[in-house]
This record gives sequence, C-alpha cells and structure tokens, in this order.
Amino acid sequence: MGLSSWMTAVLVMVTMATVDLVHGAPNIIILMGDDVGFADYEINDPAMRTPANTALAQKGLTLNQSYTLQTCTPTRTALLTGRYSYKLGMQLGKIKGTYLRYVPVEPKLLPASLKDLNYTTHAVGKWHLGFCDWKLTPRYRGFDTFYGFFSGAQGYFNHSGTGTPSFDFRDNGRVAWENKGLYSTELHTTRVQEIIRGRKREPFFIYMAYQNAHSPWEAKQSYIDDYCSHVQGEKRRIHCAMVAAMDESIKNITDTLDEEGIADDTILLVLSDNGGPLGYGSYNWPLRGGKSSFWEGGLRSHTVFVHPKWVVNPGTTWDSLIHVTDWYPTLYKAAGGNPSDLQEMDGIDQYWKLIKGKQGTRDRVVLNIDDKRGRSAVRIGDMKLLTGKPCHNSLTSGAPAPPDMEAAGTANSFVVRIQDVPEKQLFNVRQDPRERNNLIDDPQYAEILRELEDFRDYEIENNLVPFPANIPKAKEGKPEFYSGAWSPGWCCAG
Repeated sequence: MGLSSWMTAVLVMVTMATVDLVHGAPNIIILMGDDVGFADYEINDPAMRTPANTALAQKGLTLNQSYTLQTCTPTRTALLTGRYSYKLGMQLGKIKGTYLRYVPVEPKLLPASLKDLNYTTHAVGKWHLGFCDWKLTPRYRGFDTFYGFFSGAQGYFNHSGTGTPSFDFRDNGRVAWENKGLYSTELHTTRVQEIIRGRKREPFFIYMAYQNAHSPWEAKQSYIDDYCSHVQGEKRRIHCAMVAAMDESIKNITDTLDEEGIADDTILLVLSDNGGPLGYGSYNWPLRGGKSSFWEGGLRSHTVFVHPKWVVNPGTTWDSLIHVTDWYPTLYKAAGGNPSDLQEMDGIDQYWKLIKGKQGTRDRVVLNIDDKRGRSAVRIGDMKLLTGKPCHNSLTSGAPAPPDMEAAGTANSFVVRIQDVPEKQLFNVRQDPRERNNLIDDPQYAEILRELEDFRDYEIENNLVPFPANIPKAKEGKPEFYSGAWSPGWCCAG
C-alpha cells in the first residue's frame, strides 16, 4: 500500500470513528432520583432550588406524560429489563434485608445490550434489584464497574441501616469501609466524574441511581443553609436540601462533560423512580397521591431528556405518553442498535419521535397490576382506569402547601383526606390530573371503559406472574456473618 493510500485509509477510519461517536454512539447517562416528587423541582415549586435541572430542560425536552411505577424496585426492574414488572413477579418491592427475592436472571439488562454495541458500562449508587447471589449484582448483569450500595435504603453518612451493624457500600466487589462518615451523594458524584475523565475511546453508559431523596432524611447543613433556609416546615426544608444536593451533583456532572468537551455527544436522562412520599416533605402537586399509590402522583415522574444537536425543539415540553420500559429500546436505538434485535420487550422505541418532537408511538400502557392488594391501573389515550384501592388518598404532603394548591382550595381538604373511593374509577388524566372527576358511570365513556377492562383482563389472565404470598428469609445473609457488611453469597439464584 502506498503512502497516499495508507493515509487515505487512516483518514477514512478516523472519519468513521467520529461519525460513530456523534451519530451512532453517544455517551448515555441516566440520572435517577429516589422518591423525588413531581413538584420537588423549581419548575413546579419556585421555593425549590434546582437550577441544573432547569438548565437541562432548556437544552432538551421536558416530558409531561412520563410514567414510572409506584416504588423503587418495580421501576428499576422495568427500566433495566424493558419489561412490565408484573410479568417478572416484581410488581411490588420487598427486596430488603435477608429476603430471598431478586429480579430473575433471564432478562438481559440494558447495560449488557449496550456492551454488545461496544459501550463501557457503569453503575453508581443504589442497586435494589437483589444481591443474595453474586450473579445478581451489577458486575454480573452487564455493568463493568459498580460503586454504591445493594440495598434499598441506608444512612447517607454511615452507609448502614438501623439496628445491628449493616454497612453497605461497595467499590466493585470490595467493601468500601473508608467511605464511612462521607456524604453518599458527593461520593457517587465524584465517581461519575472520574469515569467521565478516565474514559477510553469507546462510548460510555453511566447509570447514576441517586440515594436522594429517600429516607433517612439526612442533609448536610450546608445544603440547608445555602439553598433551603427560606423553606417553611422542617420536613420540606430538609427534603429541599436533599433535592438541592442531587441538583448540585447534576451540575457537577454536566460541568465535567463540558470541561471534557463531550457534552454535545452525551445523552442525559433525568427522572425519578416514583412519586414523592406524602407526609415527609415531598410534593406531587397538581397530581393526586404519592409514592406506593396508583394515583398519578405515585406514577408520574418529572422527566428531562437531553440529546444535544439532535433534539429539534429544545426547551419545549413533549406531551406524549412514555413509560419507563420505553427507555431500554429508545436508548438502544440512540446508541446505534436495532431494537428489533432485542429480547421480548414491553418498551417501545420512541427515539425519533422524541428528538423530532412528533406525536409518540405509545397509545396505551399497563401502569401496574398488584394482585396482592387487588388493584390495577391501565391507561389508553387520555383515559385511565383504576381498579381496587389506589392507596394514599391525600393530595397533601404534611408540609406547608404551595400557593397554587392553597388557591385551589385543596391544601387542607377534609373531604379529600377521608373520603372512601369506589372499586372502579375512570379519569381523563390529561384534563383532570388531580383525578377528581370519576367518569365511570358516564355512558359516553362506556366503549373506552370496555376497552380498558379488556386490556387489563388480558394482561391478568395471560401475563401476570403472581406476587409470592410469602417471601422466605435466609438468616445466613445477616451482616454479622460477613464482618458487619451486607454481602452476596447466601442464596443460589435460578
């Protein structure tokens, strides 16, 4: 090969690599808050301090009809498998302590599929998908690295649960005792920055699952003083500080992307795992209910999607229906993959609809089926059918209410707080996000009601994996047998 031919070949290879990075293989970062409510951002409550989230919304899209599930594990299951959680028997949580419970090993998780596209993959923060067997842990499920904790909740400083010693912080397979006393949000953020700065040629996928703002309610005093001293009510003030810590983390991460010159080549997805828990300083206004409920306030997430240079109308709201299962095929498509190559999916690829600002592909969704409590929620178009008791009937949070809630006359509504609810409820949730006007007996909605019921019944009869009546425990998994740290190795996952 002559010199000119060799140089031409090199130039073509470099050009192809550049095209791959910019057009086929962007870096991808998921930033998932924990128990952060729909109105826990300054865009929905001006008393909050979340400028980084607001800045990202100006660069990308705010998704106004974005659904997760009602609690931690079901949402994380749906996100990383692309499957409805009830099809895997994960429609409820109950992964805690020595419970023998975990996401089944068969589904190929999102990071494993991205590795097929030559991505490096990193999990930082909360896992909460099971850890009794090593093969259930992040590095055996598609992640190259893991820096965080296995369980669902722990102290932000001591990284331990209550009662007996139960330290839970891992740097890959090693127990990271040296992190005791250091604030978890800052530790996790530093690791994400290190991954970005230490990247190689391959694109990276980072799954940053924040601890904020899950219980216990612990915030550094500096976040309270700097961002939230003006907030009324101690619970809301502490919650504000925990959300502010997450927002500062997002700023530090995006600043690092800018410093490294790769911000334009990085997709950012910011969402919460479920609605905020009522009574602990979180707000989901104007949505009804909160965490654990099937009301909109338990299932809808304030979500921001950023894809620089590709989103056609940055700074706008995308008002189409999107479900947390959709992110698996959507991000796989963004990474240059063909979603038709993936395993069975409930998620729908909405990549081109998102970036072009077009009407979304999804027209219906099973929000969840809880066979243990006899409740379900399904949506077709704008209509949502609730069956059974959605749970958490209140609109309020146990903290001073936002002005618009006060003006609406619902902040201290005795009727809303104590009223019972019928077995079946039908709402137009686009027109009535507070789910106050039950249309179940209105004859003009009889046809859509039948369609919703048929949709629900088909899933229950054909796809529901029953939630176990009793979850066994294994005393062999107690931290006292592992030098005081939560550790895998006490079950054999099938």
